[in-house]
Amino acid sequence: MKQQNVTLSDQCSDIGWSLTEVLAQKHDKRLWSLDGGPAGLPEEVVGQMLVGSGGSVSYCEGGSALLLMKAAALETLSAMNTFGDRIDAVTRYLEAQMTILADHTAEIIETVRCISPDALARNVNELATNSTLGSFFPRVKEEFMLQLFEHLGRDKLADILLAFSAAPYDYRAGWPDLIVIKDGTMKLIEVKTNDKLLDSQLRFARGIGTPMGFDCGVVRLKLAKV
Repeated sequence: MKQQNVTLSDQCSDIGWSLTEVLAQKHDKRLWSLDGGPAGLPEEVVGQMLVGSGGSVSYCEGGSALLLMKAAALETLSAMNTFGDRIDAVTRYLEAQMTILADHTAEIIETVRCISPDALARNVNELATNSTLGSFFPRVKEEFMLQLFEHLGRDKLADILLAFSAAPYDYRAGWPDLIVIKDGTMKLIEVKTNDKLLDSQLRFARGIGTPMGFDCGVVRLKLAKV
């Protein structure tokens, strides 16, 4: 099948993601709404729908997971920081640190496997209250990161970081728009309108999503007939 003829449905079938269509109203090039509700970006509209059904939602294309991994690894990232600077370890992108410290990947992963809940909570708070990170990740919330850690646990989080460390600059992008935790389960959701999955999203699916056993899916907003 020629690449230009591949549909979103084909892509989802290939990577094992669900595809759900939701009827919505379109207001302009970017804004949509559901059932006469407030207009917003597609991921905001879908996220609010999921919150309304009882889910906890993070709208940050994997930002919550990336910062949570950094928080769990922070003691070793700080101890091995090139500048001997903990603040630099807090603010520097995780993909850069995992690349610079590639020879110490095993130690960093072990730090995640061994971190205590109290230490993790302190580190999460340190990241969540850092103004520089707040400007980079304005939608990442401390409460959600702690909820995500409670759901994943140390070993699963360490396994994700290990997979991420195989190609940090490749896996920094491509995470689905939404992380949803509901009734003890987690789902990663990419929100689409007319476009297909990007190469970075397909790479995430094959390198992290599927190997980690994540429940991933696409919600496509479809224009409701008036």
